[in-house]
Amino acid sequence: MEFDIVTLGVVIGMMVLANRLVAALVTPLFDKYGWDKFWLMYPAWVLAGVFVWFTGLNLFATFIPNELIGKILTAIVAGGGSNLLHDLTDKPDDLLAIFNTLEPEEQAEG
Repeated sequence: MEFDIVTLGVVIGMMVLANRLVAALVTPLFDKYGWDKFWLMYPAWVLAGVFVWFTGLNLFATFIPNELIGKILTAIVAGGGSNLLHDLTDKPDDLLAIFNTLEPEEQAEG
């Protein structure tokens, strides 16, 4: 499956934009009121869906003839990608725990 590089680049840009907007505008509300952060994925998907709708992007235009379904799938990809970016960038403690468990094994080998 090959996507148009320009469209894919714009979708990745939307992923980053949705991630940063949710982190800047929505996450502080969740922190202030002590809400469960599990629900943060939904504003990211909605925001990515709005971006896709207004720009008319469709990653799946060559594979799926129905434009509406292609836009919905593109919004899902963009929203899911922003959640992935959030997990990678906003949870460094989890990543550090993974890397810290690798250090003793490396020291034992050396």
